[in-house]
Amino acid sequence: MHKKEDSSLKDILDNLNEKTKELNCIYRLDELLNDFDSPFEDILKRSVEIIPTGWRYSDLCKVRIRCNGLDIYSPGFIKTDLAQSANITIENAIIGTIQICYIKPLRIEKGIFLFEESRLLKTIAEKIAKFIHYKDLRKSIDELKISNQQANAEVKTENNFQNWLQSLHLTDSEIETILKIQVDFKKGEAICKQGAISSYIMILKEGLTKNYLEGNQQKGFNFSFIKPFDFIALSSLYGENVYHFSGTAITPCRICLVERETFIQLVNNNQAFAEEIMKWYCRITASHLKRLSAISNKQALGKVADVLIYLSEKIFESNMIQSVISRKDMAELAGMSTESAVRVLSELKKDKIINIHHKGIEILNMKLLQTLSKVG
Repeated sequence: MHKKEDSSLKDILDNLNEKTKELNCIYRLDELLNDFDSPFEDILKRSVEIIPTGWRYSDLCKVRIRCNGLDIYSPGFIKTDLAQSANITIENAIIGTIQICYIKPLRIEKGIFLFEESRLLKTIAEKIAKFIHYKDLRKSIDELKISNQQANAEVKTENNFQNWLQSLHLTDSEIETILKIQVDFKKGEAICKQGAISSYIMILKEGLTKNYLEGNQQKGFNFSFIKPFDFIALSSLYGENVYHFSGTAITPCRICLVERETFIQLVNNNQAFAEEIMKWYCRITASHLKRLSAISNKQALGKVADVLIYLSEKIFESNMIQSVISRKDMAELAGMSTESAVRVLSELKKDKIINIHHKGIEILNMKLLQTLSKVG
């Protein structure tokens, strides 16, 4: 009698122990499958570590998960006849399988796998399927948000660009002519080449470019950076039919190309637009003369201070000068060697006038920088 009672009690304890193992396995997987930010491969690798803990003979239990082109399995996994599997299914489509194997022979009266273990495996497959489905939905939603943001940004840019063109007193039909040809340039790609035939007048719609004079032995002189919305190569409109300088995209750019003869017609037929072009030319000429004066009359400290102020106020309209502007570009804009420019920047950082980090150069004391520019 006692032996039967002891046997029944042992069976109850064994069942409770198996239930506990199954529940702990499910809890750990639930916690893991709430991590939607980790790579899917990492989730599967951690899953094959957790799943065997829910089976009776965990030390002999190995797992293999094939899903979405991945094949993840436990160390020491061997395909044997002592196996059970479940499909990972989303919307009636099988996207993967989970396979459980015991890697050594077992002699068990009640069968290799318990009914509860088969149900557990099915539950795990369903949980992984729901995780994948939800992760895909999150990805689709995020991509849609990004797409909408980009679309909104493009619409805003388009509207702003057209408003700017209207402010130049261009008519709707003239604006349509300007918008007719739009070309995208990659970062570092040449936009125009010094000495080449000038076929187009360009208007920068998006991005950032630099204009520079090419010299001998790879020495050049940056004389301006161009941001939206501005003209490129207007100096080629009359006179010599060549580009007088080279231009390069510092960031990905979109540029409107207007045939030279078409642009001349716009100027000839629209007096108000012609006046705006003359105003633009006066501003640009004054800016270039100011830069030449700084290069001719200022010391290294004043030159660098002048360049930092120019980039901050005219190009980025912020105290942060983005890292897309290289030290070489800044040095050429200041008319000095890269080594000298870097040394001055280090001194300004040491004096806590600027801060240099991965985002770029941050101006901490604009008033002092302006003073250095004046007395430099």
